[in-house]
Amino acid sequence: MKKTTSFMLCVLILICMFTGCSGKQNADGNASIQALAPVDETVSMHTFSQKAFLSGPDSLIGMYAYGQEEKSRPKPIEFEWEYNGTEHTQFTLNISEKEDMTNAVSYTTDQTEYTVYNLKIGTDYYWTVSTENATSDVSSFTTNSEAPRNLYIDGITNARDLGGRETESGTVTKQGMIFRCGRLNESNVPYVNIEITEDGKRTMLEDLGIKTEIDVRLAYDSENGGITESPLGNTVSYINCPMEWDGEMLGDNKEQIVKVFSILADENHYPLFIHCNIGTDRTGMLSFMINALLGVPEEELYKDFLFSNFGNIGGKRPLENLLKSDYYKAIEQAEGDTLSEKTYNCLVETGVAGEDLDALIRIMTA
Repeated sequence: MKKTTSFMLCVLILICMFTGCSGKQNADGNASIQALAPVDETVSMHTFSQKAFLSGPDSLIGMYAYGQEEKSRPKPIEFEWEYNGTEHTQFTLNISEKEDMTNAVSYTTDQTEYTVYNLKIGTDYYWTVSTENATSDVSSFTTNSEAPRNLYIDGITNARDLGGRETESGTVTKQGMIFRCGRLNESNVPYVNIEITEDGKRTMLEDLGIKTEIDVRLAYDSENGGITESPLGNTVSYINCPMEWDGEMLGDNKEQIVKVFSILADENHYPLFIHCNIGTDRTGMLSFMINALLGVPEEELYKDFLFSNFGNIGGKRPLENLLKSDYYKAIEQAEGDTLSEKTYNCLVETGVAGEDLDALIRIMTA
């Protein structure tokens, strides 16, 4: 009996040696991962109310947003997969714009689902999920091309990408270059109070790759909160171009408008973002000028102006605010057959160098 027991023990030891010691590991060696969603579909990153506004008449903006509540964030993309392994494990979700999965962005989770924000619009994406023992096949999906590419940046309202819009010439402006948003730190206080969260900072630095902050708040009376460097840290260049907002937006800010467009003409500043207090009036003027210059249709510019009402901006901004502004009237009265030509000539008359405008057009549409 003792000999039989000893023999069986030796056999068990040998089995463990040749199979990697545990039945569980051996079972997980045959594990597989199956992608569930999104697979071979077009995905929208706009919420129901955002889609309803974008597809309907401008006059109905008040039905969906009124500037008193944070509703500017996009709808996230929900990734789901199935795993048949026997052990609880860590998964790595890899997302790339290339089918060979080069330059993939990776996320780690211990769940079989993961939420992702801020992907580009109108873009084909490829994704896989992997563990130590298994990797899924490459799956794909496409994001809806309808602008704007609104963003979720924790601690900031009214954030979106100026790019991703089709121009009247048929080109699509580059995404990931110029962003607009509300403030990162509290305004109108005599001390620095950073409002963007650490997660928000990571989004701007790591996901968006921000290099330059253009802050158009006034430096006097502490509107800019007394900051002299970017709340994102010393890797981001902070440029203050103080603009008045309660008078003639174009007439009172010509010198600063010239300065902003000289910054936009320098590729070394990109990616960059522009903001004032809530990212609506002064930021709205600059965004309108940039997109109009690039050839974005006027109807889309109206939608973009009104989209700020989805942010927590302290009150509704009606389209009349744009149509009655001195910069809109100046552009409409400028020489040119198209809105782009009119904007170009208006800005040159304001003092912006033509070569700076040409450089901006090249950077955003090449």
